[in-house]
Amino acid sequence: MKKLRTFCLILMLLLAALQSFAQETQETQEPKEALDTQTAQATKEAPLRTDLYRINDYAGILKKADINELDALVMQVVSTFKFDLPVCIKQSYDQSLAPYADWFYAQNKLGYGSNKNGLLLFIGTDTDQIFLKGYGAGEKIFTLEVKQQLIEQMRELRGQNYTWLAPLYVYTNSIVKILKQNREILDEYADGKTVEPLPKQHYMPSWYPDDIKTFVEFHDERASRVIDDAHIFSKEEIASMKEHIKRVQDDYGIDLLVFTDKSSHALAHDAYAAEFYDVNGYGFGDDFTGTVLFICMDENDRDWWTVMTGKCRQIYTPSVINMLDDNLEPYMIAGNYGEGVINYIDDVYELYKLPDWYPENPEEFVPFHAENKPHVVDQAGLFSQEEQAELARRADEISAAYGTDCLILTTDKTIRGGTLDDYIKDFIKYNGYGEGENNDTFVFCIKKNERFASWYRLYSTASEEKRRCYTQKNFDHILEHASFDMEIESFYSAATTVLDYAEKMYLKGWVLPKINYLMPVIIGLILGFIIAKAKTSINKSALSNIRKATSADDYYVDGSFHLGISEDNFLMTNTTRRKIVHETSSSYSSSSSGRSSYHSSYRSSTGRSHSSGGGRKF
Repeated sequence: MKKLRTFCLILMLLLAALQSFAQETQETQEPKEALDTQTAQATKEAPLRTDLYRINDYAGILKKADINELDALVMQVVSTFKFDLPVCIKQSYDQSLAPYADWFYAQNKLGYGSNKNGLLLFIGTDTDQIFLKGYGAGEKIFTLEVKQQLIEQMRELRGQNYTWLAPLYVYTNSIVKILKQNREILDEYADGKTVEPLPKQHYMPSWYPDDIKTFVEFHDERASRVIDDAHIFSKEEIASMKEHIKRVQDDYGIDLLVFTDKSSHALAHDAYAAEFYDVNGYGFGDDFTGTVLFICMDENDRDWWTVMTGKCRQIYTPSVINMLDDNLEPYMIAGNYGEGVINYIDDVYELYKLPDWYPENPEEFVPFHAENKPHVVDQAGLFSQEEQAELARRADEISAAYGTDCLILTTDKTIRGGTLDDYIKDFIKYNGYGEGENNDTFVFCIKKNERFASWYRLYSTASEEKRRCYTQKNFDHILEHASFDMEIESFYSAATTVLDYAEKMYLKGWVLPKINYLMPVIIGLILGFIIAKAKTSINKSALSNIRKATSADDYYVDGSFHLGISEDNFLMTNTTRRKIVHETSSSYSSSSSGRSSYHSSYRSSTGRSHSSGGGRKF
């Protein structure tokens, strides 16, 4: 309540301040169209487009009434100072912000007068990114220092858990004060006065090309793979990082860059890292395959991102990003940056490592049927020797009796970020599993390592058409029976349960669902039916001698009709259950979701496609 009262007081003060200077321009505004970021609309030659909203919320975080009220106030500022103030709120961006801002401003014919005076505000809601760019008089009035002060004001309010509405009101009020102090510059850039444009302002550091449109892609194998512009590593740590990175490059042919800076120069952090990677010649092969770990040491906005391009975009799934960030986070929070990054590089090396059974050239692999295949492969070490022997005996019997390869498989990793289903498919393919014309294989696979909870799958290579018992329902029921053992990590018991019900599936063609939780319901229904039947019989007997009424008055007795209160009471409860995620049509899984952001695709200024994940603060 205290925070709410503070917020209301701020709004009241701001509204009073804005209305005090805008009384001379108060007028009723007609409804306007939102800015169109896809197609510019043709407009008449006029000092300003008045048919567009200035507050454009593409992320849907503001209420319509709030947008209308704030838009009206902003338009009063615009008409008073003859200075445009468009605001664009988006969830994420598909390119770096400075070029996109120019495109947005030009496409929508924004700006006041012939010099296009104005200040454009971008807000990225997924990472709380704030970006400002001035045009005409706005470029001269709103220097980098002034813009940084405005951004810090908005971030301070956001840090107090206010919605974006409060920062926008504070921003508008601050703009009024700054414009009042710069009347001379506004007069200099007034409509109708031709002013030579200022020299191009460099938002990027010296390594960024003056004209990105003429940039030609290149490879620089000699460039350092550790760029510590934030100065957070020791010389020894940098030397060690370079050695570890070279091992990744030599063994896997994938580039890796570690980059730190004290600022992202008003760009989103992952976009800034992508720009650095692209224009400085990093990446291997025609698709410039590789990754960059970017650590931003901005005092007001610290975090790190992993940015991927080329083949690495398929490897670094959200779960992989979370795994890497989970391991790096304790080091970053503790300030052990060098040690954390070295550990990160080692994790990347393990991520790229292929199993011994994986072929060097998968494209040249020739399928085969292996002899004497083991039907228990415990790569994660979940079973004792005695348990392995018993499971192998059961799996061998089922395989021989029903013409399949019944396999119990465990692992502690997948292949280069692929799913567990991908791992199972590759394992049985490259190890010669499968029986008969249909290459029949029935696999129960468990993934377990120290960093995550357990995943588990049922997988078959033959379809329901080839083996009629291989139905989604049967697989679901088998996993239901094994789910409790998996929850408590009793892996041997879970595997035994799967084999028991797999044999029933082959024998009968179907598997009954787990019904222990239904038994109380069934018993309750039966008892309820018996009680209701008995009660009905008693009432029927009791009513048998009541005479039939001939009119409504026969039922009325003086003084017997009373109006009372009737109410229903509901029992409220919260139930917490562990979620089992369906990732494929015949699988269950459970895992930690992590808390890293993930951007699946965006383009840098060079036009190259990237993905990114991270954004964890420290």
